[in-house]
Amino acid sequence: MPQPTDVALSNKQRTLSITWEDGDVSVLPIHYLRGWCPCAGCQGHGTVIRYQSADETLEISDMYEAGAYALHIRFGDGHDSGIFSWEWLRRIAPQTPPEGLKTGTFENGRFSGTPSPARS
Repeated sequence: MPQPTDVALSNKQRTLSITWEDGDVSVLPIHYLRGWCPCAGCQGHGTVIRYQSADETLEISDMYEAGAYALHIRFGDGHDSGIFSWEWLRRIAPQTPPEGLKTGTFENGRFSGTPSPARS
């Protein structure tokens, strides 16, 4: 799994950009990240993670690295229980197959749904 070399937040563009050591750049809309929050409060305690639509005007109010494996994100709506592992961020990235913004479910690590073209 490639590791990030740079993380850049733009609340103006409402995106989080991650540059990976293999040269890929993931541009993740903030509302998309909130929709894929992996925390138990959003997803429960099962093996299925479901996309939950979020306000497209949402911003990130704070974020910091959690160890060397993840980002802890506080969203503008106050939600801050999600720990977004680098592996998870790469898995939901638009350039990861199937390409596009993924809305659907991940069950046991496999995506089921229809990706849409990447947009911010």
